[in-house]
Amino acid sequence: MKKHILSAAMLMALSLTSCSNAVKNVENSAENSSGTSQIENSNKEDVVITIALAVEPEPGEFDEFNNADNGYRIEYVASHSLLDENGDPLMYTTEESKKQDFDLIQRIINEDDIDIVGAFSFNNPAYYEILKNKGAFVDLYEFMKDDPDVNPELMNKHVLELCENDGHLYGLPSSYNVQTMIGKKEYVGDKQNWTVDEFLEHWNAMPDNTTINRSRNAEDIYYTILRSNLTSYVDYAKAEVYFDSPDFRKLLEFCGSFESNYGEKSELDYNAPDFISVYAVTGFMSSLLGYGYSGTNELSVSHIKDGEYTLVGYPDSDGQGSYISTNGEYSICVHSSKEKQSAAWEYIRQFYTEEYQQDHVVQRYEQYIDGEKVVSFSPESGFLINNNARKTTAERICNGEYSNPTYENKGETFETPLPTMEDCELIENYVDTINRIDTELDRSLWEIVNEEIIAYLGGDQDIDTTIDLIQNRASLMVSERS
Repeated sequence: MKKHILSAAMLMALSLTSCSNAVKNVENSAENSSGTSQIENSNKEDVVITIALAVEPEPGEFDEFNNADNGYRIEYVASHSLLDENGDPLMYTTEESKKQDFDLIQRIINEDDIDIVGAFSFNNPAYYEILKNKGAFVDLYEFMKDDPDVNPELMNKHVLELCENDGHLYGLPSSYNVQTMIGKKEYVGDKQNWTVDEFLEHWNAMPDNTTINRSRNAEDIYYTILRSNLTSYVDYAKAEVYFDSPDFRKLLEFCGSFESNYGEKSELDYNAPDFISVYAVTGFMSSLLGYGYSGTNELSVSHIKDGEYTLVGYPDSDGQGSYISTNGEYSICVHSSKEKQSAAWEYIRQFYTEEYQQDHVVQRYEQYIDGEKVVSFSPESGFLINNNARKTTAERICNGEYSNPTYENKGETFETPLPTMEDCELIENYVDTINRIDTELDRSLWEIVNEEIIAYLGGDQDIDTTIDLIQNRASLMVSERS
């Protein structure tokens, strides 16, 4: 991939612009948008709320809310149009996408015509995280404290606390996932969430042919244990990176101790012991099979409960390598008027109510194949932030309401396995041990780290040069963009 860097003028404008001294310019707001905008004639009594999108929504996306005659109306500005005037798909260059993001950032922090923002507003979602640290959004706790249906007491408090910035909640997720690693107890012991030294100590006791996530290639090992956890070495709030830390060096040296495959597909030894593997849990049902676990598709959370497997997390300096990633996060802009902030809350609060979350966590589909009705279910949208909705979801999954009683595989019919409430409680308890929210890594920053590490693993440069290049290039980029 070719790297593209924002011009010096753009970076200077981004770093020097402050939300606290923003200059409001309502008259020119439509012209300052980098993409398309939808501004429709609406009832003058309606409070118009504007949401920023990276890509145009599907037709009718906001019709239900707008037709509810509730005194509010949603309109949008979108950076990307899907089709040109001839109805053909539109394509955008990396530079065009960066320019669109930059223009949107300037509009958010300098004007008052954007009311609702999320990661979905940007081509590069990392800018959303940066804006949280720049004071671009209001504290949602102010709206939640008097809301009978959407307040901190009804939400997962632990996840909310992890989402806070100095005690303020600038973005509220609708659901969340768990990202960790797992291994057999006979190899990894029973301690959850390892430090780097604990990881290396257990590895040194393994047989010579042992694999990690079913591989012994340097690039694959890097993808598994280090690249998946790169955000732990970046602090946007402090505008600092830590790629020169002793633990990063240890893990990079470990990856370099394996033979490079130079991007070629490798042969797998399925008879070799597998030390640890990725374990991504996107809901109670996925915890049954551990989506992302490459060792066996028969692994269930009951294996963890019975002590056969241990969740060890990604090797990390302080033993906090497991992390939570959030979904469906919304923010309200600080420069929006008080009236529009209240109206924006009325729109976004619906996504966190018990009823809405229960109705949308799993979708049921019916279709007819050869005249016979076939029922299928979507995956969970994640662990719901609303406590009651999450509990009800767990109960319905355990009761089989969100799955067919049987399934077929190679012509044979099997009963669909279901988790128990005890299984669900185990995952809930594990979530409470995780003390880090994953943030989006800037794509250009990701490219810098990946480029230098691949060069090191391929033997093109030594580890000292690699770390110096990553630290210096990454420090410059984060300081400019934060």
